[in-house]
Amino acid sequence: MDAPIQSTDNLLEQMAALQQEVAELKIARLALEAQNRMLENMLNMAESPKPGEILETVLQQAFEISCKLTGAESGCLVFLSSNGAVQKSIPKEEDLTPVQSILSSPSYINWVDTHRQAVPLADVLEIENLRSLFNQPPFMRSMLSVPILRKGKLLAVLTLMHSQPGYFGNVIAGFMRSMSRQIALATEYARCYDELDSYSNQLKQELERAREIQRDFLPNPMVSVPGWEFVACFYPARQVAGDFYDTFRFPDGSVGLVVGDVCDKGVGAALFMGLFRSLLRIFSGYYSFEIPSQTQEKLAQSEVEVEEVPPNTVKVIDALKAIVLTNNYIAQNHERLCMFATIFFGVLNPISGVLTYINGGHVPPIIVRATGAVERLQPTGPAVGTIYNIDYEIKRVELEPGDILLSFSDGVPDARSPEDVPFTEQRLLSLLEAPASSAVSLVERIKSEIKSHIAEADPFDDITMLAVRQNLPLSTN
Repeated sequence: MDAPIQSTDNLLEQMAALQQEVAELKIARLALEAQNRMLENMLNMAESPKPGEILETVLQQAFEISCKLTGAESGCLVFLSSNGAVQKSIPKEEDLTPVQSILSSPSYINWVDTHRQAVPLADVLEIENLRSLFNQPPFMRSMLSVPILRKGKLLAVLTLMHSQPGYFGNVIAGFMRSMSRQIALATEYARCYDELDSYSNQLKQELERAREIQRDFLPNPMVSVPGWEFVACFYPARQVAGDFYDTFRFPDGSVGLVVGDVCDKGVGAALFMGLFRSLLRIFSGYYSFEIPSQTQEKLAQSEVEVEEVPPNTVKVIDALKAIVLTNNYIAQNHERLCMFATIFFGVLNPISGVLTYINGGHVPPIIVRATGAVERLQPTGPAVGTIYNIDYEIKRVELEPGDILLSFSDGVPDARSPEDVPFTEQRLLSLLEAPASSAVSLVERIKSEIKSHIAEADPFDDITMLAVRQNLPLSTN
């Protein structure tokens, strides 16, 4: 009679083991589905992230998936900051029940951190020091504490609860140990992305502020002189640029004209753009006022001859020495950085139309004569800041009524199409063949062609133009 009983017991044991195996396989399948879902959500967020919300979204999804797969009726997921304090919680802090608030307390978090593994508690009311804490609505009896660890550091604490004692067994605990690794990866990714997004926003704000400051370096409004047109355009390839232009008046009415292009692009070039522009203004302006006799004697001993002129009158040659002084300052004080700029600096006498200039390695400006003839103002020395104490040749040219001087940076001929084809100087010169009624119309013509050429392509280089025109005398008819 014992054999059938033993056979029945064995059968029951096998059935129980089979049921256990089926339950484990079911949980394993659900775990795989949960992991795939979390991965899919992470990929979707990476493609279309909501700034500052990724971490909270990942935590919410991890909590919901964990509750669904385990059948938990309540719980809490808290994410910790670097100092161990609660940074975020699901549910949110203001929505926590008294029981859930306990699960985000420092003492409970320390307890989980001490155990460092998924710990199922069959009945919290049987534990003396927990009975008073959890014996309140909503009544929860069993609990599963899951530490979320990443590289040995406690990132978060997930706690699942159920009103039925002994609800969380070893199978669910083992599943959540595996699930905790996926949650750790997801939360670490989300935290890094949110931090990167926050830093990126701060950087954007700083760059926008830098852009505002840099634009303030540019003359606004442009110099205004009766009988003359001065027009410019400026398009940085990035938030800030290395290109710059400047127009300013000297006390005797002469006009300083500058177009510069600092090597490289971005923030470094922009910093040096401000330095070059300021040095040129300071050094050229120094000679625009009465010069003490001691300084006059020193200048008389320099390589450039000093002309005898009344006080408060621009001495053009000395104003252009700003190029030499700027070159020496950059070459001597910033040699290690290898930063330099190509600069065209001219001083225009609006009465005579004479332009005295230095071209420090810059793209040769173009003079479009009223007759249609084209002239180029070739470099009279190397780029500014390359070689200490080098000589720059000073040249002069006269602008007649109807003539247009166009100075520009190499970003104009180098402007690239979506197919990476440059705009070229040949195309620029072809745009100068048709007569222009004004400097404004000429610049607008060039801008329109460049914009059409670039189309949807990313900017290749900073684009800067400065045009000056002596207007034709009004007709007496």
